[in-house]
Order: sequence, then structure tokens, then C-alpha cells
Amino acid sequence: MTARNAPSTPIWENVEAAILQSSLTQTEYVLRGGRYHLFLLLAGTATLLIGDTDTDIQAPAFVWVPQGVSSKVGIKAGTRGMVVSIPELQLGISLPSGSLGVDVRAALAAPIIRKPDLKTTARQLQILTDTIHEELYTNAPATQDIVRYNLTLLLIQIWRASATEIRHSTAIPRSIFQNFVSLVELHLTDHWTVAAYAAHIGVTKDRLTSAVQRATGRSPLAEIHRKLLQEAELQLLTSPQQISEIAYKLGFKDAAYFNRFFRKHMGLSPGQFRTKKQEQLPPKTFAAWP
Repeated sequence: MTARNAPSTPIWENVEAAILQSSLTQTEYVLRGGRYHLFLLLAGTATLLIGDTDTDIQAPAFVWVPQGVSSKVGIKAGTRGMVVSIPELQLGISLPSGSLGVDVRAALAAPIIRKPDLKTTARQLQILTDTIHEELYTNAPATQDIVRYNLTLLLIQIWRASATEIRHSTAIPRSIFQNFVSLVELHLTDHWTVAAYAAHIGVTKDRLTSAVQRATGRSPLAEIHRKLLQEAELQLLTSPQQISEIAYKLGFKDAAYFNRFFRKHMGLSPGQFRTKKQEQLPPKTFAAWP
């Protein structure tokens, strides 16, 4: 099997896409849990291994593997499809706004294996993944906007296809902490205050602080900073962009503020961190994705 890859330097925030084409032998993809992955099977058979559980999947079908879940996907001879890899920061940016985004984010937190009930669903997923791939491959004007727009539609389609029934978030009881985590992922680069998160959830700042401390042992602000540092580390290690560009991408007003924030929490500047850690990264291929 061969895969037509996006450029070696990803065009939009390390989102990657490839076409899976027929082969005479089986090919195995090792997913180490560093990103979210969508495998869309249009023809043939694949095998998903998560832990000790082996599942055979017959096309048409899709497999969603969330970040943090290490697994293996074996693509058998004659299989055809698409694969999209999404960093967590870009997934958060691409989620729909409001309560729908909270519902979609909750659904995408677990592995999903589905055969779409309707042929139109499989066709829509194919159109969206094809568009993302072509935009990444050609890097035409407005690529970022088109990729983000199609990722949003793609995530909604996955949520629709995975749900046994569509519910509004108001009908599903959620803890204050769960809502907080979802909102942080949606608005991490907006740099909301803790009071803004509390107001959006509909609780007092003290009640939010109590809920987050019980769940994590940290304050809401410390949890926001922890998440922001995780995204900063990911960008520094995987993006070829300059420190100032990464700072802007993460919502900082200027690189100096980003440098102070990073040094305060990590003990070294973003540039020093990148230099120290970059040599430790393994070679990056589609057959051994992060």
C-alpha cells in the first residue's frame, strides 16, 4: 500500500492527511497517542488493536482514535480510504461553538468504530477528508480557513454517525469540572479569565474553583496554564514556525509575554526548550504517527 502524503512540513498547524491506496500486502499504522486520528475506509478491511482488543472492520466504515490512546491499525490488502491526523489544539479550535461543541467534544473523547447507517454519510465524510487533503497538499489561498471549516463539518459528521440518538447538552447532566475542561479546550487561545469560565458555565467563581480543585488538586487558573503549556510544548516540538508566530497562535499578545510565561513555569525560554528537546524526537512518518 502507498500513501500520498501531505507536504513534509504541514501547511496548517500540523494537521496531516493521506490517501490509503490498494496494495498486495497488509500495512500497519502505529498510533502513539499524540494526536487524534480518523481512518475512513471506503473499500476493503482493516483491524484495530487497542490494548488486548482486536476488532475487524469492513468498509464502508470509519475509526476514530482520540489523543492519548495508543493503538495499531492494520490495513489489509485491497483497502482504500483516507486518514486524517489532528493535534488537540486544532481540534479545539475546529469544534463548533456553544453546547454543540461540548457534545461533540465529549463524543470524541473515546474511540469510535462505526459503519455509517446511510451511504450519504460515508460520501460526506469522503468529500470532507478529500477536501482537507487537497488543501493541505496544494496550499492555495485561504487554505487555513477552508481546512478549519471542513474540520468542523467533519467532526460534526463523526458525532452524528457515532451517536445512537442526538441529545442537547441541557438534557445530559455534566459536572462543573467536565464543562470547564470542554470550555478550556474550546477557548484556550482566547485566554478567558476564570470568572469568564464560571459565568459561561453558570456557577460562581468560588464554586468552579472548588469543583476543579476536587477533581485535579489544582486551581482553575493552574489547570488552564497546564493545558496552555502542553500546547506550547507541542507547537515548539512539531512546528517549524518562529517563537513569535507560535506565541500569536497560542493567543499571546507578543513573544516577550509568551517567553515570560513559559520561562516562569518551565524554567527555561521557549527557544531553549525547543533546542534541548528537538533532538530527542523520533523520525516522523505516517507509519509511526505520534
